[in-house]
Amino acid sequence: MSDKDRVSIVVPTRNRRDWLRDALRSVREQTWQAIEIVVVDEASTDPTLAMLDAEFPEARVVRNRKPRGPSGARNAGVDAASGDWILFLDDDDLLHPRHIEDLVTASRAAPPGAVVSGQWRRFCVVDGELRLGPVVCAPPDRAALDTLAEILEPMGEGTMWTSSVLWPRDLLRNVRWDERLNANGDVDFFGRTILAGAQIVGRPVGMAYYRVHQAERVSSATALRRPLSSAQYRLKWSQMLLSRPDHERFGEPMRNGFMALLIALSGLPEARGIVPSLRDAFALWGGENYFVSNPPTNPVKRVLASAALKVAGPTGLHWLLKQALQPSQLDRAQVSIFQAPQSEQDLADAATIRGFL
Repeated sequence: MSDKDRVSIVVPTRNRRDWLRDALRSVREQTWQAIEIVVVDEASTDPTLAMLDAEFPEARVVRNRKPRGPSGARNAGVDAASGDWILFLDDDDLLHPRHIEDLVTASRAAPPGAVVSGQWRRFCVVDGELRLGPVVCAPPDRAALDTLAEILEPMGEGTMWTSSVLWPRDLLRNVRWDERLNANGDVDFFGRTILAGAQIVGRPVGMAYYRVHQAERVSSATALRRPLSSAQYRLKWSQMLLSRPDHERFGEPMRNGFMALLIALSGLPEARGIVPSLRDAFALWGGENYFVSNPPTNPVKRVLASAALKVAGPTGLHWLLKQALQPSQLDRAQVSIFQAPQSEQDLADAATIRGFL
């Protein structure tokens, strides 16, 4: 085994002992042996540290006395890691036992400068029944700027995800997670790695499992801080891209992003200071008329949404959506793409997931 084979798996966590145990069990079961576990504890007040000490003594634990947020936790994990490869894993997610081995093998065979993104899928548990989302994988030979355009599109289904990518350590010496962002830190990080020269290539190997649930994810922010952080992220990227001669190729995803933020934040007292900047940026990216950025699938609701936007602007549509989308409805929409295991791969993935729960 060469000196370039060691993989550090960085896991931020805060007060989720039981889910963290599941995640670390999936790491411990990896067929790739040269693995280092780096857990970054964000000032947990539950028995997380005692569990780690008793059950995972091999893990390197970094404890932040005060929470730094998901991006800060990941930076701390990278600083503490000794591997030549880095994989980020949230404390509520899981890895197939061959995930790391398959990614290392594919990365060795990839062209120089390529960063490999493997397969992943969502799962959830509804009334005790395990359901699975579709398998997702990035295209094999997509141009870097096309990948960036996908990352910037807020309404699309991204083909890469935090735990699907195996990062060369050398790349992360120059690209850090932006600790100012409490949401969208992952897409900001992905985008800046591309601007730094990374060519992300998809390979149908490995499998990471994204757990869908009602609680906050460790990689996300609270209900209000999330759209405010998303606005900071979008404005940051607006400034970064507008100076590029090819910025027009990102016009549609940027307009979609700013329109979604105007709908989410208009009328909120806490966002009063940032909404004018969003309007200006929307116009700079060619936005002329407001539109429903993520129209409902129901035709009646689409008509109502368009009417609310036309009559009362983003504030009116924000109010309508707030009244219409109750938590139970959001839950049903969230799990609508999930199905009971049917194919051989579904059944195999379901058995793997159940083995760690």
